[in-house]
Amino acid sequence: MFDIGLLELSLVMLVGLMVLGPARLPEAVRSLTKASRWLKKIITSTKKEMSENIGLDEIYQDLHNEEILEREKRNADQSQKESN
Repeated sequence: MFDIGLLELSLVMLVGLMVLGPARLPEAVRSLTKASRWLKKIITSTKKEMSENIGLDEIYQDLHNEEILEREKRNADQSQKESN
């Protein structure tokens, strides 16, 4: 999800330790993790609901079918040119 390396993570933990202290840091991490999971759940459910209401599956299927038809048409044109 995030492109965070070991050095960046260590720096964030060090700053968090200095700001919050060793007693409150684990609680803050738990709260942040809980909030992150909640937000991800809300985003996923919203995407799913919007997809169902708008009918995105049908739109994706139509686009896919159009791509297949175009590809088949190009192949047919190419094979017709080769036979001439």
